[in-house]
Amino acid sequence: MPVTLIVVDSLKLVQGRQRLAGAIPVAGLLRLAESLQNTSGNLEYSVAGDVDRQHRPLLRLRVSGVVQLQCQRCLDGFEHEIHIETALRLVAPEALDTEYDDNPDEPDCIAVSAELDLAALIEDEVLLVLPAYPHHARHECGQCEGAGNADAASAKILAFSALAALKSK
Repeated sequence: MPVTLIVVDSLKLVQGRQRLAGAIPVAGLLRLAESLQNTSGNLEYSVAGDVDRQHRPLLRLRVSGVVQLQCQRCLDGFEHEIHIETALRLVAPEALDTEYDDNPDEPDCIAVSAELDLAALIEDEVLLVLPAYPHHARHECGQCEGAGNADAASAKILAFSALAALKSK
């Protein structure tokens, strides 16, 4: 069940210094759902129109919530908190390539749109912050902790076996 479109005019949002806020069910974000163990919960968001120091139009986006990821070590699920605070600079669609700046201190650019799909933008930003290989912290997962100890013990045995082979030569 895809999320109902949340369509905004990005430039009007900036010109009016408007702010929108709400919640999106995680289950409705289909691309995100592919990366999750389950799709329970909501993501809270707010977006505000603003300008930067050079008076260029910006959208200030905040997203928070909890998603359910699958640990790549033990395959159990765990909660992963999402906290995003970002600014996105609005540029003309034809200027996207030339306005892109590799400087991490500069906001990313998105195209000005009279019909910006805010849900898709939020989903994109959440996908960007997910870990590539999600896993529990070692102290939070008994299977992960045990696997780590077994690997260390195996490595120690192999190291001493190699030393014993050298000694016998």
